[in-house]
Amino acid sequence: MNMYSRVLLVLSGAVFLGYGVLSWVNPELPAEYAGLFIATHDGYAEMTSVYGGLQSGFGAILIASGFLKPYERAGLWLILICVGAIAVARGSVALGDLDSSFQVANSSLGIDMSSSFTAYTWGALAFETFVTLWAGLALLTTRKK
Repeated sequence: MNMYSRVLLVLSGAVFLGYGVLSWVNPELPAEYAGLFIATHDGYAEMTSVYGGLQSGFGAILIASGFLKPYERAGLWLILICVGAIAVARGSVALGDLDSSFQVANSSLGIDMSSSFTAYTWGALAFETFVTLWAGLALLTTRKK
C-alpha cells in the first residue's frame, strides 16, 4: 500500500468522521458554521442525517480503505468523485461571487479581490480541492491489481 495514499485516506477519513460525529451530536454546529437556521424538526433530521450520518459513514469508509489494501483504490476513487463534486459545486458558487478589480497606479499593478463568503467556505473549498487533487495523484501513482 502506498504510504501517501494511506495518509490521505486516514486523515481525510478522520476529518469527515470527526465532523460527522460532532454534527450528529449537535446538528446546529454545521448549520451555524454555514450560516443556516434550522427552522423545523425536519430540518434537524436533515442536518443530522446528512452532516452527521452521511459524513460519519463516509469518513469510516475512507479510514477502512486506508487500512485494507484491497480497498485503497476504491477509497481514492470515492474521494476523487465525491469530494471533487463537492469542491466543484462549492467553487462554482464561491468563485462566481468573487469580485476582482485591477488598478494601475505609479507603475505598479494592484489586484483587489473581495467576496461575501467567510473563512468557512474558503477553508472547506481549499480542503476539498487539496484532497481531491491528492487523490487524483495517488490514483495515477498506484497500480491497479
